Amino acid sequence: MEKPTIENLMKVSLSVDVRDTDAGNPLPAAFEFIYGIGSAGISPFEKQLFGKNVGDQAHYEIGPTEFEQTMGHLALPLFEQTGITSSQRLTVVVTHVVRAEDREVVKAMAGGGSCSDCGCGCGGH
Repeated sequence: MEKPTIENLMKVSLSVDVRDTDAGNPLPAAFEFIYGIGSAGISPFEKQLFGKNVGDQAHYEIGPTEFEQTMGHLALPLFEQTGITSSQRLTVVVTHVVRAEDREVVKAMAGGGSCSDCGCGCGGH
């Protein structure tokens, strides 16, 4: 059986390890999201994960002022799930990839559209 790869509308689980962070949390931390549902398109963070499957890694060198741009619509969910708000170095390991259920996609898309400023799902700034 072929391993599922990360592509649009896949539910992705990652183990995120942070170096040089302000978060102050013990890591690695678990992070889960549905790939490709951002209203502004696929974030640079997601682009680097495309085509990967369980066990694959991705490494990010993020400048102190580039975190929001790199994470895009995933910045808030990353914070909510892990406490991470900024970082210069991230290493992520793909721990699970599965096709998202329709209800999960609808819920994620509805949550992402609740902020009128940025589409991040925060409910307003």
